[in-house]
Amino acid sequence: MIRLLLLQIIAHTISDFYLQNDKSCADKAQRGFKSPKLYIHVLITFLCAWLLSFSFNFWWVALIVAATHLLVDAMKCYASKCKSIFFIDQLLHLIVIVAACYLWKGNLPEWVSGVEEKSIALSLGVLICVKPSNIIIKEIFKVTNIKVNKGSEDNDSEDLPNAGKLIGVVERLLSLVFVLLGQYEAVGFIIAAKSLLRFAEGDKAKSEYVLIGTLLSFSIAIFVGVAIKLYYGL
Repeated sequence: MIRLLLLQIIAHTISDFYLQNDKSCADKAQRGFKSPKLYIHVLITFLCAWLLSFSFNFWWVALIVAATHLLVDAMKCYASKCKSIFFIDQLLHLIVIVAACYLWKGNLPEWVSGVEEKSIALSLGVLICVKPSNIIIKEIFKVTNIKVNKGSEDNDSEDLPNAGKLIGVVERLLSLVFVLLGQYEAVGFIIAAKSLLRFAEGDKAKSEYVLIGTLLSFSIAIFVGVAIKLYYGL
């Protein structure tokens, strides 16, 4: 079940974070069941869940996942003022995925069963450390009312738009690798170096804003790395 669960979380990560954009999310949140983008997203969710099960007979389980995804995403338009709606939404999706994997009594193909489970977990870890982490950090800022009037982690400078996103992705991937290798000192060095660089800029408000983002960024990567390392004894 764990191998199937990991594959389904990968499917959810791909469909919910990589295969939709901000405009699609905004349209769904505003129009609910009336949004055409909602049904396109649900179709993608179904296909990802079904394809990454690597089993034709999984279609009915993927259909359940997609149907509940439709209901949860559509209902978000009635709770748009709730700052924690993103995390509630993701929690509900994960609960459904866990339940769906528990309901499935079939077997994965032999070639899939032959793939090391930790390799699937590592793939999921890498996926989480890229785009989803940027969105999670953004939503944490929203929940905690942390904002800065000029500049942000997502737009570090006028000359380098979105530089903060790329820096965040690189630092998380490096941190994940260092944690898995047991090189915690290297992670500490990166955090210290980036923190000193930020505070040397002179803009205290922006520096504190980005420092919080940096700490959250490293925390996600470290948590993912430690979880994989402890569970699989790496």
